[in-house]
Amino acid sequence: MALGFFKSVRGQAGQAQADVPAPAPCDARPERTAVLSDIEELGVGMFWATDADDRLTFLSQRALDDLGQDGESLIGKPITQTFRDIDNEPGAATQRSLSFKLKARSKLEEQIVAFEGGRGTTRWWRLNGRPLLDANGEFLGYRGSAVDISGQYFYETQIARQSQVDELTGLANRRKLNERLTATLAAFRASKRSCALMMLDLDRFKQVNDTMGHPAGDELLKQVAQRLTAIVKDRGEVGRLGGDEFQILLPDMDDRGILSELANRIVQSVSQPYQVSGRRAIIGTSVGIAIAPYDGIDTDELTSAADMALYSAKGTNGGTFCFFTTELRDEASRTAVLGDRLRD
Repeated sequence: MALGFFKSVRGQAGQAQADVPAPAPCDARPERTAVLSDIEELGVGMFWATDADDRLTFLSQRALDDLGQDGESLIGKPITQTFRDIDNEPGAATQRSLSFKLKARSKLEEQIVAFEGGRGTTRWWRLNGRPLLDANGEFLGYRGSAVDISGQYFYETQIARQSQVDELTGLANRRKLNERLTATLAAFRASKRSCALMMLDLDRFKQVNDTMGHPAGDELLKQVAQRLTAIVKDRGEVGRLGGDEFQILLPDMDDRGILSELANRIVQSVSQPYQVSGRRAIIGTSVGIAIAPYDGIDTDELTSAADMALYSAKGTNGGTFCFFTTELRDEASRTAVLGDRLRD
């Protein structure tokens, strides 16, 4: 397929840019084809084009090689069927979706997309492109370039994932939970929406660690994480704060009846026996519940309220749940004052 529709190509390695194409004399096409092929061989980039319906009309040879497919299987298909957005990937950069930009006829700048390469592997490209208009201003399609950034992108997303995910359980870690809670409360405050926070602490977990060893304790934590995730599902986000402490964020939840039912299910599920290292282990859990905006309007206030509720639940020998009340805060204040006086 001819490459002569490109007017010129300029850029540096990793930053290939395609200028708006212009019709070229037929006898100039072979030379331009050779020029673009030479540019591709230098590793500067790859080239692509679509029609007015966003269907692929051209992919340069290096692009086809990188995609691991032949032109016949891709030409004529919508570009959004070949490439997908990265919004749901760990550490993904915030960007408008490819389909949104195509519909808006916006210029594509550093647009990161993913596709399934050969042998089931995922690869990532950085797309640059611009809409092509005819003399009457009618949209004809896109012309653009691409750079394969798979190695760099995979490394960056892995680093981002490690900073947000608990390595042992695969749940959100303390940092991610705090960021998510802060963002949720800030967004909900203006619209006066509610949000519940559950703090969990495992009962008798130390006994498992002491009698069966830390590897058994780690396996137990993994199983607890699986049970919590199975109960909460898509109603909220489960995370591990560290040790045997877990946290559950439940957006748009303030119904104490529903929260009580959920907390009770959690207590019952976590209390069921576990098979760990070929042995039977039994633990329990205590749950503290706080609801924004009633019990706190920012991360520190709501977390503190949930912690006080958890402390109250554990004070009844565990295996139960407790909602935050103002009485708990008053009691905590009195205890703190008494402690200060004793130290004096």
